[in-house]
Amino acid sequence: MMKPSAIISLACVLLFVLNVPRGESSRPQGLGLGAGHHSPGQGHHPGHGGHGGDGGHQNDQPDYNGYSFYVFGDSFADNGNLLKKYPNSELTRQWYPPYQASGRFSNLLFSPTSSPASPPAHRQTRGVGPAGMNFAAGGSGCTPTLGRQVHTFNKLVNDGDIKQEHLAGQSVALVAIDGNDYNRVGADTSSFADVTALVDKVTEEIVANVARLQNIGVKKVLVNNLFPLGCAPSLSRPNNYAYCDEEGNQGAALHNRRLAEKLAGMDGVLVVDLSAAFSRIVGPSPDGDMVNLFPNRLAPCCESVDPKGYCGQVDPDTDEALYKVCQNPDSYFFWDEMNPTQVGWEAIMGPLDRPIREFLGLVT
Repeated sequence: MMKPSAIISLACVLLFVLNVPRGESSRPQGLGLGAGHHSPGQGHHPGHGGHGGDGGHQNDQPDYNGYSFYVFGDSFADNGNLLKKYPNSELTRQWYPPYQASGRFSNLLFSPTSSPASPPAHRQTRGVGPAGMNFAAGGSGCTPTLGRQVHTFNKLVNDGDIKQEHLAGQSVALVAIDGNDYNRVGADTSSFADVTALVDKVTEEIVANVARLQNIGVKKVLVNNLFPLGCAPSLSRPNNYAYCDEEGNQGAALHNRRLAEKLAGMDGVLVVDLSAAFSRIVGPSPDGDMVNLFPNRLAPCCESVDPKGYCGQVDPDTDEALYKVCQNPDSYFFWDEMNPTQVGWEAIMGPLDRPIREFLGLVT
């Protein structure tokens, strides 16, 4: 029987408290609404053992509680796999103000003394300990980056860096996707058939990699569905943050239906319902207590001066800040144009905690 602290640690580590610090801004552009904003995390490569943001490796491993965690995906789970570079850019801003130079896209530092540590970032770690590893990189998409991350994981298993006994025991993978593939929808991809084909391609790629993780030996896999993308500040800003972009939400809903259909027959897989968890806060009929908790539900705490800019953007010549930050982040659900605040992530985790525990057999 696991200690209560270990159970809480497990539930939190597994979901976006990889993020309770926060993810990278992927700036969804909707489905069939125009060209995407930026290219996927090209600073990440599949080779093992790159240097971290501080120019060196980290050897610290989180405490091992009997579970081994392996994390894949993009900004909703990245904890330092994109390297620090100068000058600051949309994909490296997590190492600069107003972020906390931790490799996470968050408004607060993650404190290992008060919260569980997530698996260490692959790019910042020399070896793979029994607690697992995080391969996620901000700006990534399913095609083809998710497959590359799983390939790197498979290579570490084949080379013996990840021990078979850790997979054979209580191993868990999290596939955390926030919709970056749909950023790359071109202006000519506007018909329903085009959008449906793209959704099918993305969801099939997710399912194929889930199956591959199971074939490699991972016992249980969690996969999140998409939150209502139209409620991201990058899409609600044209509406003065008064309401969500309906087409963006419809696209996310189509993705979620297809994903649920394709994963329905697979054992050992849980779809983590981010859509419902977000909707109770930013949806058209939010929970009353969430309205009180977040007077600012759609507007971001950190907002770029340029509507096409990003939180953390600076003038390349003068380093002048081209963004503004709110006085009280805890009253905002969103930190930047895509990612929730730490308080926002904690609110999201509320309804997700028990389903995760039940799936992992931690609730009797």
